Amino acid sequence: MAVYGLLILLVGISLLGTAGALAVWLHRRFGLPYALLTVGILTFIGALMVQALLLALVDRALLSILPIGALTLGLLAGFAEETARLLGYQFLARGAVTRPQALMIGLGHGFVGTIYTGALAFGLGFSLLGYGTERPDDLGALLSGAVAEALNGTLPLVMHMALSWIVLQVFLRGQIGWLFAAIFLHAVAEIMAALLGPADAWPVAAWRGLVALASLLIILRLRPPAPDEPIPDSG
Repeated sequence: MAVYGLLILLVGISLLGTAGALAVWLHRRFGLPYALLTVGILTFIGALMVQALLLALVDRALLSILPIGALTLGLLAGFAEETARLLGYQFLARGAVTRPQALMIGLGHGFVGTIYTGALAFGLGFSLLGYGTERPDDLGALLSGAVAEALNGTLPLVMHMALSWIVLQVFLRGQIGWLFAAIFLHAVAEIMAALLGPADAWPVAAWRGLVALASLLIILRLRPPAPDEPIPDSG
């Protein structure tokens, strides 16, 4: 149990450390206030509450059917979280116009899940350290599962940062289609993750890795509109 506790503890430390390091890097590299994290945190909490209310109206028997459950959870996550992100820009971060600002807000959005999981893993792992020190039967499997779980907890941060940058294009370019693009990408990412297996499964980690890579390309390749680029008249 002590070995298992140590692995869980390391997972918790990696989750907390990665999330914190990204926030510190954005703050120091671009001079961004940590207050922008709260915009993402608040929008995520609001979206989570909406998802919980809507899920309470859905038949649990239907959700237990994997394709239906994955589709439902993915669509709810996409619509609720990206709409909340849009409202965050509209009412909480009107001055956000740059890519670094969008990344910090997106990090805050993904912060909640990563920090929550990391804190639980840290507490559970620390509590198990006092148990027996006998060697587990399959240390390799435990180590593999711990690494996969750590990756599945940290890689979505990159996705949320990219989605935040995509949604900001609605205001920078005056085109609502960017919101629906973010909803679609988010929903697909979550539907596939739900279909592939539990949080400590390597197929999910591989999928999260592909999503993170695509998200990184979006962050790097999606340029802000040129200063002289006209914004369509929404009226």
